[in-house]
Amino acid sequence: MFTGSNPAFDKLRLYSSYVMVVVYLTLGIIFFFTDIAETTFPSYRKEIGCTMMIYSVIRFFLTFRKNRREKDEFSD
Repeated sequence: MFTGSNPAFDKLRLYSSYVMVVVYLTLGIIFFFTDIAETTFPSYRKEIGCTMMIYSVIRFFLTFRKNRREKDEFSD
């Protein structure tokens, strides 16, 4: 993305992207399979959980593909 950027910052950005994937997946599973916070979110729990899980999978593949593409650009 940025030529000559700090490698430590790049690793932090990469790890935070994967942490967000885990957060979205966890929240999706919580909404889909449990009764936690049912009084706060009484309706559309299954739809919200399914949407968050799908988004986490999409975000994982986008992050993985971007990381692989950046590695290929810098290795050439």
